[in-house]
Amino acid sequence: MTIIQITLISVSIQILVLALLLTLSVKLISESERNLTAVFMSFYFALWLLTDLYWLVYDLMRPDMRMPFAANEIGEAAMFLMGAATINSAVKHRTRLPMGYLAGIHLFAISNVVLWILWSGEIVQDIIVGTVIIWFFYSIVRALRWSQAFCGREWIVLAVLCTALIISQGLTFIVPEDARDIPDLCAYIIMIAGIVFFAYAFFRAYREKLPYAQLFLSFALNIWITVSKYMSGGNWYNLFLTLETIGFPLWYITVRKVVKSE
Repeated sequence: MTIIQITLISVSIQILVLALLLTLSVKLISESERNLTAVFMSFYFALWLLTDLYWLVYDLMRPDMRMPFAANEIGEAAMFLMGAATINSAVKHRTRLPMGYLAGIHLFAISNVVLWILWSGEIVQDIIVGTVIIWFFYSIVRALRWSQAFCGREWIVLAVLCTALIISQGLTFIVPEDARDIPDLCAYIIMIAGIVFFAYAFFRAYREKLPYAQLFLSFALNIWITVSKYMSGGNWYNLFLTLETIGFPLWYITVRKVVKSE
């Protein structure tokens, strides 16, 4: 079985999972008297589902052609905006982030956009999606800080992980071709380390019965996986795609907890 076939199967499984979660989320809306977080969550799943469907159909129809700027990029931008709306609807007391956090968010997001452009050469669509993802990152970080999901040292660990990941990916463009596998492997190790970091924080919040921290950490975990997926290729891409799919039920479960606790 080729990597492309594995990818198509993985995307198909993700579509089925999203369809199920969308159905459950719509049911949650009626159970929660149209709670805004549940409504946004339903739209979030719907947008992700439609984007995956578009990608799958296009890839089946034109498997050897690169997808142009089209509905999938518009869908991704809308997806991230809806994800931010879901998070922000659950935050009860919004506060401004200190300048250090803001600088870190913008630096990480812009660095991602630069890498996407270097890989794909698609300047316009990468800038559009990157602009939206800045707001998504900001919403997650603000929510994590409001819910006290991290202690001071953990914010430092997160900053180190983000910085090390960007440096490792950047080095793949600088080092000689025969040494490119070294920073590339380091980047994948950092991606896995980030998943472990967020997963640990999530299960700690679960043990301490902190529903809001669980919700925001589930988003942080899956957006880290999504960013890692964007940076990957081949079997690594399929690994992160699978982990992303596994993370989707966490969104529904944690949103349900928050909605039911209100």
